[in-house]
Amino acid sequence: MSDTLDALIYALDVNPDISTEGRVLFLRAQEHPALEHFAGRLVCQQTWKPRASELEAAGHRVEREAHGLFDLVLVLPDPQRDLMVADLARAHDHLAPGGLLMASQHNDAGSKRCEQYLRDVAGKVESLSKHHSRVFWATKDENRPWNADLLERWRQGAAMRRILDGRFWSRPGLFNWDRIDEGSALLAKHLPETIAGNVADLGCGWGFLGDHLLRNCHDIVSLDIYDADADCFECARRNLGLVPTRVKARPHWHDVTAGIKTAQFDAIVMNPPFHEGKHADLLIGMKFIANAAQALRKDGHLWMVANRQLPYESLLGDTFAVVEKVVETGAFKVLHASQPTVKPTFEHRRKKRR
Repeated sequence: MSDTLDALIYALDVNPDISTEGRVLFLRAQEHPALEHFAGRLVCQQTWKPRASELEAAGHRVEREAHGLFDLVLVLPDPQRDLMVADLARAHDHLAPGGLLMASQHNDAGSKRCEQYLRDVAGKVESLSKHHSRVFWATKDENRPWNADLLERWRQGAAMRRILDGRFWSRPGLFNWDRIDEGSALLAKHLPETIAGNVADLGCGWGFLGDHLLRNCHDIVSLDIYDADADCFECARRNLGLVPTRVKARPHWHDVTAGIKTAQFDAIVMNPPFHEGKHADLLIGMKFIANAAQALRKDGHLWMVANRQLPYESLLGDTFAVVEKVVETGAFKVLHASQPTVKPTFEHRRKKRR
């Protein structure tokens, strides 16, 4: 559990003037035992699959997009400025008249700045500090309406838009949302046009690699795109829908590190993440590799790009019969692996090392 979430729960507990009755919406929700207090009237909005799964496992109702009005809206705003203020605008839009918006932000993520944004748009704001975070709240008072022009600018700042001279659709918050990732560009340059059959793109983002595959590999029969971030799929759908092909990409809102179906793909391409937020986590990329090996048919091929220093070759050697380094630059390397052996599995390998 995060300090920011603990601070939010604390503010609800110690402020008797804050009404927690009625319908409750939690934007960018995270699981906390105290959410049981809202049982039966809480809607959790979360687009990041691992957190959505945690909330669902705890018995909460989870939606990728919230609908309707609520008496209390809780929000953990994104640290990035455009998304931060868009989150406040979205929270306002879901408030019923007289409803309360309550936000929590960590001090290192711009808590004072976020509180000031809320004050700028709402006027009167109350706040408290706890757990290295600030919690601040404001009421949607019809007699003192919030700044409508500022709210609209905030909404537009996080909206989906065309990028790269109009060629692609994307939106702030996605990985490298307004440019082509250097690693993905290198991988695309070295993908053979002979890739065929049933293909998957793991960690598809807004669809750059999928676009390249559909435009250049004409023997692809199906393309499945996976990502843990639900916000990417409308962009990917638009981008891949513009490609002149009969193959329609099939989106999967899925945490690849949790595994995917076995032996279903002829080829997989991927640029796996190796960070959870700001923290490096090599296990993410390693789980991508292990689960890709499980998902490939016995004569399948994996094409991937990684930062040059990441030690993936050993695991690839354990899970594929053939491994080659296609190219290496000062920053990246493209790896090709084929004939998955899928033994030892990733979990078995971890136990063997202990």
